[in-house]
Amino acid sequence: MLPPDDTAQKLRDAHDDSAESAAQDRKFVAAIGRAFEILRAFRPGEGPLGNNELSVATGLPKATVSRLTHTLMRLGYLNHVDSLGKYEPSPSILALGYCVLSNMRVRQLARDHMQNLAEHAGATVGLASRDRLSMIYVAMANGSTLRTMRHDVGTRVDMENGAIGRAFLAGISQEERSYFFGHFERRHKERWPQLKERIESSIEQIRERGFCLVDGEWQRDTRAVAAPIVSPDGNTVLAMNCVAPSFQITVEALEKDVGPRLAHLCRGLTPMMGGL
Repeated sequence: MLPPDDTAQKLRDAHDDSAESAAQDRKFVAAIGRAFEILRAFRPGEGPLGNNELSVATGLPKATVSRLTHTLMRLGYLNHVDSLGKYEPSPSILALGYCVLSNMRVRQLARDHMQNLAEHAGATVGLASRDRLSMIYVAMANGSTLRTMRHDVGTRVDMENGAIGRAFLAGISQEERSYFFGHFERRHKERWPQLKERIESSIEQIRERGFCLVDGEWQRDTRAVAAPIVSPDGNTVLAMNCVAPSFQITVEALEKDVGPRLAHLCRGLTPMMGGL
């Protein structure tokens, strides 16, 4: 099955984002870049992908994809599912990701605080970093037995539609924000003006009270608050959210209790961001 049209388009948008900057870099090795585009096309829960599906998702020619998947399989980063004639990531990729996560000091510093907040709110608390035009979760804490809101480390979510992405946008400079807005405008077209207004409203909320509230936009029947975590030098920006089904947590609880606690937690982590 081909990736859904919106998923494939978002992957191509991310590919275009990378290609745009790579085209200006004479030291960039295109073949390596394309290989990583193949690996990035695999999404949690979507199962194995064939060469045709990978071609659609990345915008790369099928012949190029065929050579790349063969090479990645020989290197041990992809497994071939013979019964389906498709590929899936191998456990060898975990070694790359684990190295990054184990060296993120802020994950260790935030872990207990995130768990305490998750249990207090009966919700899910996540820490995320930018992944091109999306956010990728690097740590999770769950305070509810409900599985509907549980994400895993490595899950990517849209930057522009969720509280955690808007918190990241609030933490970066205006110049950087304009760069992202340009991509979002091309992605959403006529829907962009209204979406931009909601994003700017979230950014203003963070300026005024330290966190933003997004109700039912990222996923229907869910509510979330989020806040940025900006390193003292401003070079690194992460974001943290607390999200739950709307039937489980009220807007009042998020605004008067959970949101302020989350903002306080993120402010406390800021001085410790020097070494991530």
